[in-house]
Amino acid sequence: MKISVAGQDRTHDLGRILRRQAEVMERGENNPKPKPALVAPDIIPLARVQSEAEYLDQLIGLIRSRNAVDTLDFAIPRKPGPGGRCLAKLKAFLWKLLRYQHDRIAFQQNLINALHGSALEYEIALRRKAVADLDRRLQRLESRLAPLPPPEKPS
Repeated sequence: MKISVAGQDRTHDLGRILRRQAEVMERGENNPKPKPALVAPDIIPLARVQSEAEYLDQLIGLIRSRNAVDTLDFAIPRKPGPGGRCLAKLKAFLWKLLRYQHDRIAFQQNLINALHGSALEYEIALRRKAVADLDRRLQRLESRLAPLPPPEKPS
């Protein structure tokens, strides 16, 4: 298995974490602890940008890739012992029972998020076009101006 994040080989550190989590899940333990390294590895490119325009491009890509809310199953935290196990099973049952409501709300929120992301991308594209148009107009005006003669010295 080879894991690459933002063009960097992260097999050594992330692979070990993933293997450990897979072993916990294989044993049937219902409470694997997520590691902070897996939470948001795709923000790494934001730290390496060279300009504001490149930062904005990276940020918009990040917003586009992270605009969805999901209702996938997740590990329910639980307290140790039989009481914690029973409470975790009750929470899992309630989650399955009420999940359809969450799915409806998540669907609506995903639509809103997608619209906001598209509107933001459209606004940026319009602003870039306006700036490019203004640059062309300025170049045309500057090219029309003849070089001014040097001012005459009074005698």
